[in-house]
Amino acid sequence: MTALSPGTPGHYDPWLDLAENWPEVEAVIAPLPGDLLGLLRYPVIALRAGTSAAQRRCTLAHEIVHLERGVNDCGPWSAHEERWVHREVARRLIPVDELAAAVRSLGPRADLAQLAQALDVDRETAQVRLEVLTPAERACLGSSAGAEQWDVA
Repeated sequence: MTALSPGTPGHYDPWLDLAENWPEVEAVIAPLPGDLLGLLRYPVIALRAGTSAAQRRCTLAHEIVHLERGVNDCGPWSAHEERWVHREVARRLIPVDELAAAVRSLGPRADLAQLAQALDVDRETAQVRLEVLTPAERACLGSSAGAEQWDVA
């Protein structure tokens, strides 16, 4: 079950999801080794100190999806597992209607960083969401002004 933010229809909130569905799991902000943005060691999810709120949001959602898939201790995983989780996180954090609204509001001169900022996600998550659009979602975005720039029409 995914948690939706109060007052924002359809907007997934990983912090609310954690509180409602994983009350025994604590999210902490801490220094992490290497280039890790998050580390799951049940019942703790560590999020890299010094990252943006959007990066922490995406990383928390990522670790929650691992929890939902039955993973309680997350380290280096197979590329297939990580791709699956990244795709699920991108879909969850960026509903197509929000993506279409952002594309419309930003116009044709926007770049991926601006799109990510408008969607409150990191660039990687925005890029993955564009890559996993369904044909129906592409059609929905195709009618948005500026959609051709994102190669979604």
